Amino acid sequence: MSRVSKNVILALFTLASSAFLLFQLYYYKHYLSAKNGAGLSKSKGSRIGFDSIQWRAVKKFIMLTSSQNVPVFLIDPLILELINKNFEQVKNISYGSASKCKFFCVQRDFTTFALQYHLWKNEEGWFPVAENMGFQCLKTESKDPRLDGIDSLSGTEIPLHCICKWATHAIHLVVFHGRSGNYLWHGHLRLKGHTDRKFVPFRKLQFGRYPGAFDRPELQQVTIDGLEVLIPKDPVHFLEEIPHSRFIECRYKEARTFFQEAGLPLKHKFGKEEDSLELSFQGKDDVKLDIFFFYEETDYMWNGGTQAKTGKKFKYLFPKFTLCWTEFVDMKVHVPCETIEYIEANYGKSWKIPIKTWDWKNSPPNVQPNGIWPISEWDEVIQLY
Repeated sequence: MSRVSKNVILALFTLASSAFLLFQLYYYKHYLSAKNGAGLSKSKGSRIGFDSIQWRAVKKFIMLTSSQNVPVFLIDPLILELINKNFEQVKNISYGSASKCKFFCVQRDFTTFALQYHLWKNEEGWFPVAENMGFQCLKTESKDPRLDGIDSLSGTEIPLHCICKWATHAIHLVVFHGRSGNYLWHGHLRLKGHTDRKFVPFRKLQFGRYPGAFDRPELQQVTIDGLEVLIPKDPVHFLEEIPHSRFIECRYKEARTFFQEAGLPLKHKFGKEEDSLELSFQGKDDVKLDIFFFYEETDYMWNGGTQAKTGKKFKYLFPKFTLCWTEFVDMKVHVPCETIEYIEANYGKSWKIPIKTWDWKNSPPNVQPNGIWPISEWDEVIQLY
């Protein structure tokens, strides 16, 4: 009996120990881990380590671009938002010092980078290297809108977007092109008929639904999750541009045809889009239509003028104004809401008194010299028809 009793006691002791161990495991899983995880839930990235697919894909992409000397910079809205919230901390992190993956490990389908096309020196050789590193890449191209109207070049195609997939994560490379207005432009991502629509979830892309225009960002190098990357020096400004970046091309050919068919052929074109642009159309009976383009500064607005024979530039200053609708010759048109202030700026307080002699270069009270166009630009900025 004593031997049986000892066996029973041993069995009961073993059963109790096992039950206690199971209780500890349950307690840890459902209470302690939840309690500790609450402090991490504010930053999704900290729940995923450096072995995550997202971080590894970004690391491989940075290795690829570094080896090919391609200066890409990060424009991913989600990551830039996280960086901006911790900007002071990010600026003080040194290379390789990160102990937790807080940014690139956040769950997402894409990471978005950008590249200025004129800096992509080895475009064709870049893709075979990417494939050797395990990336599957898709490149989209389209006609260069900057060459529209130049018959010999108007069919030239340029790269607009590249999507490189590694495992289940994809890198979206937005290719920026410089425009004459000293800004960066990217095109619309249009898929061709044979493209595999299941290659990546295209609808989740942050860029490419329509063309966009951005200021040229000044860049700075920072260390993010142990990786050295370039980002906009002012991430807030870049993020604020995104919702308002949609770009529409000026359809120059159609516009010129419209005015010609309306009996108003183009007489002259002065200036350029970013500086003193002016279009003049000449109709029947010497009816002339001038279109001046206004430029907005911090505390005033202005339009420009150009003297054809000398290339001299003039600037006409106006107090900042807003636009109101009105009806003019049975048409609904925009006019300055601050009408009197606008008129007085250009014609003076005595604008109601007729003046028989008027010199557009000297008479307006708001005119001032604005330099002279370089002779090398005259073919572009002084066009007479």
